[in-house]
Amino acid sequence: MKKLLLLLFIPVVCLGQTFNDYDYIIIETNDYGLDIMTTATNTFEGKGFSVYNNIDDFNKTNNDLCKALTCVIKYKRGKTGFTNSKLNLSLIDCNKKVVYSKKSSNTTNFNQPDVYNNFIKSTNAIPPKKINTEKSKTKIGEWAGNGSGIIISKSGYIVTNYHVIEDTEEIEVEFIIDGEVKKFNAEVVQSDKVNDLAIIKIFDMNFDGLDNLPYNFKTRSSDVGTKVYAYGYPMALSLMGKEIKITDGIISSKSGFDGDITTYQITAPIQGGNSGGPLFDDKGNFLGINSSGIRIDIAENVGYTIKSSYVLNLIDVLPKSIDLPSSTKLQSLPLTEQIKEISKYVVLVKVK
Repeated sequence: MKKLLLLLFIPVVCLGQTFNDYDYIIIETNDYGLDIMTTATNTFEGKGFSVYNNIDDFNKTNNDLCKALTCVIKYKRGKTGFTNSKLNLSLIDCNKKVVYSKKSSNTTNFNQPDVYNNFIKSTNAIPPKKINTEKSKTKIGEWAGNGSGIIISKSGYIVTNYHVIEDTEEIEVEFIIDGEVKKFNAEVVQSDKVNDLAIIKIFDMNFDGLDNLPYNFKTRSSDVGTKVYAYGYPMALSLMGKEIKITDGIISSKSGFDGDITTYQITAPIQGGNSGGPLFDDKGNFLGINSSGIRIDIAENVGYTIKSSYVLNLIDVLPKSIDLPSSTKLQSLPLTEQIKEISKYVVLVKVK
């Protein structure tokens, strides 16, 4: 299914759903709403959806409620009849959370298809605040999903996205030490739900710490046009395998969706599972944490990265101070060598 924002941790259910996230529409109204129901149904079916009049009819033929979107049509009779009455359209997802709601004016003729077409258009312009996760229903012992992260200290502190570790009971990280992939248990030590950031730490008797980190943690913002590289483990537990993936692009804006100053807009392609992965420039400077991207049929190569200065704010409130990476070692290395070095500190974050 298509998404408005490519939430980079791939959950089965994400925030900010739009009509395009669903296969079915269930329309609920009252007995006076036959004309409205007919017009709405015809409009939604014209957009390629299977439409059901109520949840019972839907359940008779479908088992996966998370593919259904309920459109609740509320209205009241006006002095001149239904035509000039107020209309409240609300979208409710399979978790019974309101996705979007909009009231019409008194003069809106809500028996016209344009009302519902405009409603669909408005809904599809709403971005989720968080990014996708590769979470799914699992069998006992299996991981529910994965994201990415970046090691920021020799003692095993790691930055990722909040939504990657939200509501998790167990976290395991994988990364390369001395040419071998190692796995360690980790726990959440600090989180920032508003900015979608979290810091986890390795707590494992088999972890002995790391050598000095070779990159530089840049706290000042970078300019538009800066060449950048996104690191991560997209779809590592499903389609794309556990080898680290790197994509390139530029910073195309110093603000994100709707002018959000906490993020950069970037052109480096990112997919589900990239959540929490780092963004670096071509001099080995850490610039931020990759978080989301706009659906490709809306706009191509539009991604968002939470700036490193906001990561620093979260680090500052850790119970124990840590020394951030400040090495200039990578500046003189060719790009291929930079990537090899940085990749050692980018981790696969698995959760359940």
